[in-house]
Amino acid sequence: RYPEYTLEIQGDRETSALFERSVPLLDEYRVPIRQLTEAYRIHWNRPPQEYFEFVPPQSYTADPLNSVQSTGKQTWEVDLEKDSGVALTFELKNQIVGWPYFTIDAPAGTQIELMVHEGHEVGGPPLLNSHFHSWTRFTCTDGLNEFETFDYESLRWLQLHIHGSTGKVRISEVGVRRRIYPWPNTPEVICGEPDLQRLFDASVNTLHNSAQETIVDGMGRERQQYSGDVGHQLHAIYFTFGEHRQPARYLKTFSQGLTKDGYFLDCWPAYDRLARLMERQMDLTQWGPLLDHGIGFVFDNYHHYMYTGRLDDLREPYPRLLRFVEYLERIRRENGLLPVKDIGIPAVWIDHDAYRQQRHKQCAFNLYAAAMLEHALAPICRAFGDADNARKAEQFSSELLQATIGHFWSAKHGLFVNNLPWLSEEQGIRLCDRSLATAILFDQYPGNSIEPSVRTLVNCPGEMGFSYPANAGWRLWALGKAGRQDVILGEFRQRWATMDSVILNNTLQENWEVNPDSGAQWSHCPVAPLYVLYMNLLGLKPLEPAFQKYEVRPRLADIGDLDIRARFPGNDGLHFKAQGPPDRREIMITTPSMGSGELVVRTEEQIDLETIPGEQEPGWSRYVLPAGEVVRLHLSYS
Repeated sequence: RYPEYTLEIQGDRETSALFERSVPLLDEYRVPIRQLTEAYRIHWNRPPQEYFEFVPPQSYTADPLNSVQSTGKQTWEVDLEKDSGVALTFELKNQIVGWPYFTIDAPAGTQIELMVHEGHEVGGPPLLNSHFHSWTRFTCTDGLNEFETFDYESLRWLQLHIHGSTGKVRISEVGVRRRIYPWPNTPEVICGEPDLQRLFDASVNTLHNSAQETIVDGMGRERQQYSGDVGHQLHAIYFTFGEHRQPARYLKTFSQGLTKDGYFLDCWPAYDRLARLMERQMDLTQWGPLLDHGIGFVFDNYHHYMYTGRLDDLREPYPRLLRFVEYLERIRRENGLLPVKDIGIPAVWIDHDAYRQQRHKQCAFNLYAAAMLEHALAPICRAFGDADNARKAEQFSSELLQATIGHFWSAKHGLFVNNLPWLSEEQGIRLCDRSLATAILFDQYPGNSIEPSVRTLVNCPGEMGFSYPANAGWRLWALGKAGRQDVILGEFRQRWATMDSVILNNTLQENWEVNPDSGAQWSHCPVAPLYVLYMNLLGLKPLEPAFQKYEVRPRLADIGDLDIRARFPGNDGLHFKAQGPPDRREIMITTPSMGSGELVVRTEEQIDLETIPGEQEPGWSRYVLPAGEVVRLHLSYS
């Protein structure tokens, strides 16, 4: 019990409590910097304290400093002069998250501003406070000082600006005490193509940065737990690490952000959306709690149950999911659709890049909600024995889908057209990868006519909005379902593996283009290459909770040799190896000792396994994967 008078908070056990930590403490280890990359003499026209408080223009000039002396491994000496400072810029091998530290031998009163950056170009700004104007100040006592920041940072560049005294100072032991989640398993993802290997390694390192106590987008900016586009990384966490405690904690804590009205605070726990409640009332921001992230959160619960079988992890969130759906029912308009404008405090986001107008998001939002109700909430309801709410969810889904088809389906184009209701006011049609992908993935097309949508997703015409990286998984999932793994691999090689962040930082960036020395996020959360590798190239998915029944549908196109382990709960999971050219590929699958596996390949393949009886998909055959065995195959068509 802790009454907080300032905010008029009255604490009690029913509404406010501390719970036992459900995830292990993070591992910490020291990572030294790779090298000293730049050094400048900073000549101050204004007091440096004033500059770091207010950033007035023309506060300083800078000259390259060539007199830095290296006096041993990881040790440097510089001379300080009156009315000037020295800026030393150090570089790490990879972008990581942790607490920067350094040791300095200096006179009493020497001051150091420590700055960090995710992306810096050599020869750019002499001072690195161009990344959210963030810095930490230390003041020396006489002699040897060992310093470490109080808060952790996300960085590849670390700068020390030293000033406030004269004479020689010695700097040593510069580095970062990295924080990282103690994953239960080591990633095993090996690819014979160096560029793709670099991409998968960057995806794993990005997860080390973005999935710690909370599931966040970028540690360099918000450090807040999100669903929606950020929640997609959970797929990679299950498959790559076999981790369930961290996602379970996410489901519990995020669900506690349900508001009285019934919508979720889309990043929670966090101050951000609490502040937005006030700001939205005053029309000070476009950002309200994102309803599409609430829809994504229902999917997060469903996927957690399918991956782990741990229904108990859903017991606290479940009634909140039902309340959220009740809220969606209340805001449905007379035309049968969920609105994306003029909702009040909440907002609908969907994506940064794919839309020119807010109203163009309505098609994707309603398809997304309809898919959630039928394919996520209804199965969860049935798992809890709640048949009545399952039927209600399916009925709501059907009504939303029919309304969406009625307003946005164009028989002329064979596509969902985002601006179909307003074509008389606008020039030309507008499409989005999200609507087309959602309809493919959840069989929402009238007559199942998906070829025009697949063709559009492949060709990406100018009228189609293209989502930013953290939402790119939707298009790739749909292309995978449609059998266009060739397009997926082309995207990996040409769009993803060539990212600046992948090449320079061993991470995945927030936007398709990032600039150094800016507020850009160079380590975000768009780990689609990793989870799409498992889900759409290996074709792994649970058919029953906890992989008690699962499917393997390898469609590898022309990817190089692979050696991958997918983690399943309670065992070592499935080990998959592929060698050789696409028309003579040798496959070795080591199956888990538990669970019933099914192999799905093209009917042209010659497979010496027991056929699964029943109706087969056109063009595909289904075989039994025996448990706890090494299965060797030769594939020429799959």
